[in-house]
Amino acid sequence: MPKKLPTVLAGIAASNATLFHRIRFMAPDSCVIIDFADGKSVFLVRDIEMDRARKQARADEIKCAANFEPEGGLSGDRDTGLAQAAAECLRQAGEKSVTVDRSLPFLYAWYFQKAGITVEYSENFGVVERRIKDAEEIEHLRHAQTVTGEAMTMACGLIARAKPDAAGILHHDGNVLTSERVRRMITAFLMDRGFSNAHDSIVVTVPHVADCHHFGAGPLITNIPVIVDIFPMDNATRYNGDMTRTVVNGEPTAEFLRMHETVRTAKQAGCEALKAGTTGEAVHRAVAAVIEGNGFSMVRGDARHDLAMPSMRHGTGHGIGLDVHEPILLDDGGGEIFAGEAFTVEPGLYSATIGGVRVEDMAVVTETGHEILAPIHEGLDWS
Repeated sequence: MPKKLPTVLAGIAASNATLFHRIRFMAPDSCVIIDFADGKSVFLVRDIEMDRARKQARADEIKCAANFEPEGGLSGDRDTGLAQAAAECLRQAGEKSVTVDRSLPFLYAWYFQKAGITVEYSENFGVVERRIKDAEEIEHLRHAQTVTGEAMTMACGLIARAKPDAAGILHHDGNVLTSERVRRMITAFLMDRGFSNAHDSIVVTVPHVADCHHFGAGPLITNIPVIVDIFPMDNATRYNGDMTRTVVNGEPTAEFLRMHETVRTAKQAGCEALKAGTTGEAVHRAVAAVIEGNGFSMVRGDARHDLAMPSMRHGTGHGIGLDVHEPILLDDGGGEIFAGEAFTVEPGLYSATIGGVRVEDMAVVTETGHEILAPIHEGLDWS
């Protein structure tokens, strides 16, 4: 059996979710966690962060770059000095090789190699650990999704109760209700509850709804469906919510009601298929069977299609946690699903003329099936 190697994660925790997941400590500057094969760990961080790190970080020893000054001294550049110190820490421990993940900055690989330490890349290091959520992480996701649902209820209710003028344009508090205005109100709502909305939200109607990730632009119109997709981050835990609902101010058409019912049925089928031991592809196939069984089409990639014809143009969902989009996908090629994983299930149908509908929930895979976190109303009437 090959010798187990030390592992190294490095970077800025605010932008490296795998690093943050390992240490559960947030600092604005670069840091490094080294996990040795004997189970002991060393966390390198700026000297001014050491006391806080000793209270919060998940590591056996808390050190700074000055504790591992190599021959010739440390660079005056902070990031370079930290990479040099990490290499020196490994050299002093007699290590000749390390395992790293996909996120390691090349700066560290460069100084490891200069110190005679071989860098071994592992495509799975840090991935499975993040995919399978523990009980604390699931509660963080539940809270994030609960607040996301509150924001959704506010936004959909606002649209549903807006007053149309003679041309059908919606108004709220005496002003035209636009996609941009609703998105700003969602952001303010979330900020007041300690959430960041750095990626904005989607509030989209015809014709832009034919582009599944268009954020929406311009006035909202009575009788025309609006998709609202909200995916914020809880500033306290850094876990994300992700939810989509569809709202109609007025009366939806009979064809749109059929689209909506198909999507709801497809989401139910996807959730029922979501269980440990199956695959992401199998979940997607269950959703596609409902979409196609009701006479709608699945259109992917660059396939030419009539944008007016309702179709589903994306996968069924994705993993979620410290990033909104995490492995694995519920899509063609999606691999094995494990108990403890969290996914979005979000089928949709989109027409540039009729409108679009998407219904999305977050579900955790259990030993016996799935649990939807913080479910809310799925209908079209939010008044």
